[in-house]
Amino acid sequence: MYMRVRKAMIAALVLAAGSALAAGDTTPPDAFVVTEHEVDLGDRKLRYTARAGMLPLYENDTGELMARMFIIAYVAEPGRGEPPRPVTFLWNGGPGASSSQVHLVGFGPKGLDTPETYPEWFENPPTRIVDRETTWLADSDLVFVDPVGTGYSRATSEEYRDILYTTWGDIEAVAEMIRLYRTRFDAWDQPIFLAGESYGTTRAMGVADTLERRHTGIAGVILISGSYDTGQQVPAALRTALKVPMYAAAAHYHGRLPPDLQALSGDEAVAAAEAWARREYAPALERLETLTAEEREAVRAGLERHTGVSRQFVDADSLALEGSTFADRLLDDQDLELGRYDYRMTFPRRDLGRPWVPTRDPSLAPMRGLMSTFPPAIRYIRNTLGYKSDLYYQGPFGLGFHPRPLENVLPDEAGHWGGIYTDWMAARWNRGAAMRGGDEEAAEGQAAKKPETPPLRRAMEMNPRLLVWNVKGLYDGSCAALDEAVARTPAHLRGRVRNSCYRGGHMLYTEAAVRRELKRDFAQFVRDALGLRSGT
Repeated sequence: MYMRVRKAMIAALVLAAGSALAAGDTTPPDAFVVTEHEVDLGDRKLRYTARAGMLPLYENDTGELMARMFIIAYVAEPGRGEPPRPVTFLWNGGPGASSSQVHLVGFGPKGLDTPETYPEWFENPPTRIVDRETTWLADSDLVFVDPVGTGYSRATSEEYRDILYTTWGDIEAVAEMIRLYRTRFDAWDQPIFLAGESYGTTRAMGVADTLERRHTGIAGVILISGSYDTGQQVPAALRTALKVPMYAAAAHYHGRLPPDLQALSGDEAVAAAEAWARREYAPALERLETLTAEEREAVRAGLERHTGVSRQFVDADSLALEGSTFADRLLDDQDLELGRYDYRMTFPRRDLGRPWVPTRDPSLAPMRGLMSTFPPAIRYIRNTLGYKSDLYYQGPFGLGFHPRPLENVLPDEAGHWGGIYTDWMAARWNRGAAMRGGDEEAAEGQAAKKPETPPLRRAMEMNPRLLVWNVKGLYDGSCAALDEAVARTPAHLRGRVRNSCYRGGHMLYTEAAVRRELKRDFAQFVRDALGLRSGT
């Protein structure tokens, strides 16, 4: 396989022009390592350049260094006479997750050699890095971003760390990184796309708003397995009811529906659940206080029929079936619990008197190693991309090197599989900080005011050519609820928002078939967004 490595340092700290790093050396903190590669796309081979390194973030008022943000960029030259290629900035969520999942499982030109479906990972965990013909690099340059506190990205002080571990500080940092990337690598003419997963969707919506306010136009925003907010209002009863199709999809997968529903295809069973939820369940919830005993029992029976969970676990007062209850009780007779991020995955059920924690979740267990220091991933960064760091490649759940004892903020009574520790970024995250300020006092003042226009709506109103693509996994969230949210999007924005639902979980790109579908749909989304920009 073609790969010519030239280790050129693009840095404030230059060792020697064109010199190679010794095997034991680490890459200087303000340096980029540039390597050249090729990927087999099936119908053609694509040559590209990889850039791995840190971008500095400076305090604008003083010029003081606040943090360094690690990125891995893949760049391909446009064909002769072709316009500049778009560039897509991608990240995961958490907060606290590095970009390793969207990078090495999802959309990069190289990735882990994974089984065809995610449930197979337990039996056949991936260890090899291979070419990915489903890479989004075929249609866009890619920049995988590790926000401050993840991967190799770090703040320079605890004070700056606490500023950047807020919704507003995090958004500002990523937006500034994009400005600096465009400056450093002369990427001014490349149309910009943003893609975030999970909490990363909140980041993506905020970054789109921030860049648009700074006159940096965005072509498209891709929201994967997370939030979508343009200020749409879905009635609470309907929101609750539209969870039922999601439960039906999982129950059908596990063979827990009644025989007549189980005999249907998965799509048909989900459609039947949605029809019942809209026709009978939502109207019943709207008049909950006046329902007769017979009507309440009919609702409970309907929930049992379309979810596979015994009606005894339906809340008697609210007539709601919570997601945690569904995950704990669908396979009640087998003493198994479902993964909260992928209802197909199962583990032996914990003692239900103990709290659920993500560190034990079956839908995260196969991915936990990749989320931080995973040998194949680190070898790829060090040996293939040539970037060498002695830092811990930080992912969620913490537990890196800490000479001071850590506090377990969600203790495990059994004491043998751990809870959530205070070095996890999500535990340190300041959720009380104001979106436009940074401290609790400002947040309290803001809470008393009329809610602000959602960032994504602001971005779309500033840029009438900005397209949005929602991506959801069938076994993670309610595709029906997302469709309803988009249907209730303000009319002047609705035509620029699209949804796609795939047969996967939260990390839906763990499915080989879904990656192929995503590549096709991403290419179409890019074409549509660029066509809208050019007026064609």
